[in-house]
Amino acid sequence: MNCPECDALETLCKPCFDEFLILEFTDTGYGVVHHLTVAAYMLQHSSKLTREGWLYERELLREFLVENKPPEFIRKQIRDLVDSGKRKFKIASKDGLPVINKSMWSKTILNVRAENAEIYCADVITWAKSVLEEAEAITI
Repeated sequence: MNCPECDALETLCKPCFDEFLILEFTDTGYGVVHHLTVAAYMLQHSSKLTREGWLYERELLREFLVENKPPEFIRKQIRDLVDSGKRKFKIASKDGLPVINKSMWSKTILNVRAENAEIYCADVITWAKSVLEEAEAITI
């Protein structure tokens, strides 16, 4: 059975994401693309986000990939915006309902290989670019 949100094999989608997060937090070579991994995964799994959260993640991914803004710069830039005490919108979904109807993506987390950090980072970038291109075509 496939994931209803990204169409990857349902039994592999979330465990793969969790495995990659462990890699990214334990090896800096893998961790340099953490911001892309999380944004791409969340955009493909919109049930984890509110409408505003999904739009926010899409904009973040665009800033990373199109404007080439580094994560450190973005963190400083959005510090107050995402502060839960100051934020004017919710990011995480409470109802678990998908924000978008798209369930077929040309690339998913299963297209990312973890053989070594170089291959992993190249694959995450390719996946994230694909997700951004497809997400920008979605109107919500």
